[in-house]
This record gives sequence, structure tokens and C-alpha cells, in this order.
Amino acid sequence: MNTDELLESITIKLDKQNPTGDIEPERIRPVAIMTRERRQLGDLERDFQKVLDTIKYDERVPPMLSRLADMHLREANFGRAIILYEMTLGLDSEQASSWVNMGLAYLLVGDPKDAISCLGSALALEPDNALALVYLAQAQLRQGDYEECNKNLDRVLHIIADQPRALLVKGKYFKAIEKPEISVTWLKRAIQHNPQFLPAMMELGNVYFSLKLYDDAIAILTDALAIDSEQPYALSTMGDIYQEQHDLETAIYYFDKAISIKFDDPDLWIKKGDLHRSRKSYKQASNAYQKAINANPEHVKAWVRNGAVMLLLKDEGTALEYLNTALALEPDNSDVAHQRGLIHYSLERHEEALNDFDKAFSVEPSNPMHLYYRALILEILDRPDEAKRTWVVAESLFRDMDDVTKTAECKARIRRLG
Repeated sequence: MNTDELLESITIKLDKQNPTGDIEPERIRPVAIMTRERRQLGDLERDFQKVLDTIKYDERVPPMLSRLADMHLREANFGRAIILYEMTLGLDSEQASSWVNMGLAYLLVGDPKDAISCLGSALALEPDNALALVYLAQAQLRQGDYEECNKNLDRVLHIIADQPRALLVKGKYFKAIEKPEISVTWLKRAIQHNPQFLPAMMELGNVYFSLKLYDDAIAILTDALAIDSEQPYALSTMGDIYQEQHDLETAIYYFDKAISIKFDDPDLWIKKGDLHRSRKSYKQASNAYQKAINANPEHVKAWVRNGAVMLLLKDEGTALEYLNTALALEPDNSDVAHQRGLIHYSLERHEEALNDFDKAFSVEPSNPMHLYYRALILEILDRPDEAKRTWVVAESLFRDMDDVTKTAECKARIRRLG
């Protein structure tokens, strides 16, 4: 087909499957079943890609690329969406909505720095773009820049007094600075303004859960699920609540339902694995952690969790492989270095264990447990002077923490070494 027919066919398919309008982050989810119409649109997109270089200066191309990017973003295909946003903005950099949506995509893949860059470009075009300001505040919140986050939220609420997402992020801001009661007030305000505003309802459920107000949490999350029964994070939080209340069968029901909707989310698989581990079902736990790794091979927590389960299954060699991978992904993770040190210690690989505890202490010098094991190993290696110096420092840190038992143990070991 010629260019006009191709662009018209794509437009018709997009109008049916991907209507224009704001993208709601909580509605983003991968496509579970690819329909015939969606496969046809995929074929047309590939045809479009083949001729793009020859038609890229056609004025219809940038908005077409933007709409395709929006479709991929709604389907949680973040990498493809970002590529298409970059392409359309390379042709027409004055599309504020594309800058906003690319910022949202970066935010959702855990890259607040690039999100802030994109949202800054959107605000350079439209300084009072409320959605860009809200997502900017959310990215700043993710980075721990609380002052700038709050400042931008106040700016949004000055422009639109009851902007729902600004009220939502205000709630998240107060939760982050450990003022959950104030968080509840802002989230209730968002829901009062829009009784069906799902993200505020889900966040309120989370805050109630953190406050151990389980009945209130279940009530608001039940309301949220009545509006959208396929909200994976509402389902996941329900699982958290029932697990906390030791109703593990109900908890696993909610985790499984969440996973069936968002099967590519490693954190959901980890929750399921943690539940199995709490029941001592270690093989099932390992299977769930492996699914988390399959969903995101760079998810450090999944590698660490599976390593810990392998230890419980008495498979130290495989546990070590998992922790090696975790440290390769995140070399400055003191917890992983410490755990690997413990495995090396159990395998009597003392020099390697010493290196791990040294690494852990260099990253986290306030944790005396790294020194505790360092000193034990130095004694095993018959290096008493170094061991004694290490015990002295560890004893001081334990004393500062008011850990009476460990302080006394350190003192006894110092005396024994003379």
C-alpha cells in the first residue's frame, strides 16, 4: 500500500484500540492476549518503520509516532515507547505532551533523572503544565529531594486547587517524610474531590496498612477493586494485609491474582516467594524468585532472595552464584557483600570472606556486624593484632547502639587476646 493508505490504516486501527487522551499510570499494564486487531496494527507499525526514513518529513509522521508511543506506554512496553518518543521529538521537539509521557515512561522504569530532564523540556514549552509539574514532583520525591517536590506540588495546587494527582503525591510526600496521619488527610481530600480516583484509594490503603489499621485498609481497597477488579497493586496490598494477619491462604490468593494481571512485575513474584519462604516451602519460594529474575534479570533483590533460599536448601554453591550476580549488578550493596561473606565463612573460604566483610564495612561503616565477623575471621587466620584492633572498634560501635550483649562479647574477646 502507498504512504497515504498506510498512514490512514494505522490511524483507523489506533482510533479503535488506543484513543487519544491523558495516560493514567495505574491503567498501564502489559497485553495478556494479543487480539487479531492488535496483531494487524503491529504489522502496520513494522511497515511504517520500513518507510519512515523516506517519509519522516511528512507533517503527519510526528503525531503518528506519538500515538504509537502512547500505545506502547499504555501496554507497559516502556523501552519501545521511549524509542518512539525520542524519534517523534527528534522531528518535532515542541510536542509538550510527548515530553510529559516520555518523562512518565522513565519514571515508571525507575529512572527519575531522565524523567526530570524530559519534564523540564515539557515545562520549558508550557510552564504551567500541571501534569508535568506533578510528575516532576513525583520524580523529585523518588530522588529524595523533598523540598523541591513539595514546592512543585504547591505550585500545581495554586494553578488548580484540587488537582487530583497533586493531592495524591502530597499524600505520598507526607508518607515519605514519616507523617502518615497528614498523608491520610491529603489522600482523603483527593478521594473527596474524585470518589473514584483509584491511585489515591490504593495509596490510602497502603498508608492504613502501614498504620496497622487493617480494617480501614481492607475497606478502601475493596472499594477500589469494585471500581477496577484488575488493579494489581490493590490486590497486592490486600495480600500484604492478610499475610500480616497470618491468613496465608487468602494472601496467596491475592498475590496470584495480582501476578496474573501484571506477570512481568518482579516485586509481585518476590512477595509470593516471601510468603512461601515463611511457610518453609523453599522450593516454591525459589521458583517464585526465579520468575522475578526472569521478569527483570537486573533486579538485585530477586537474586539475593533466591540466594538466601538456596542456603536454606543447603545448596551453598548455587547460593554463592546468585550473590555473585547480585554484587556484579550492585557492587556497593553492603547487605549482599555481608551475606556472601557469611557463605564464604560457612565454606571455610576465609580470605574471601574477609574481603567481603571489608567491602561491606567500607560501604556501611556504621554497622558493627561487618567488623564482628571480620574479627572472627582474623582470629581464624591467626592474625591476633588485627583481630584485637577490629574488636575494639566493633565494641565502641555496639556500645553506641546500646547493644549490651554484643558489647560484652567484644570486651571478653579483647581480654582473651591480651
